Amino acid sequence: MRRPSAYRVFLTRKSEYHVREHVCFGVRDRRTGLWHSAHWALGRPLAGSIADARGGLCSLGVPGVNEPLCFMIGEQHHYTSAVISIEEREQMELPGNVSALLRREVARRPAGNIRETY
Repeated sequence: MRRPSAYRVFLTRKSEYHVREHVCFGVRDRRTGLWHSAHWALGRPLAGSIADARGGLCSLGVPGVNEPLCFMIGEQHHYTSAVISIEEREQMELPGNVSALLRREVARRPAGNIRETY
């Protein structure tokens, strides 16, 4: 069972998409390791995510390996390249140049250091 503090990282050929509760809160360039502060996916829900009875997002299906991530921007779908790996993480170290969205998301999670790859 996933811990409430866990989030997923979807790795594509060029980027890492950090997703918690079906919303992207961080995008990092895999080659340079730099965080994107204005990436189009930031703050966007994964397509297929719907609000549950408590107002949180739940998903009708999570993308798998060899499938692209699909985000909703307005009424349009926007796709990434195919996912090559999915990781579940709990703790992340932040450089100084990260987006406010990413910093808020990490600050609200309890500290931990468990990392699982599946």
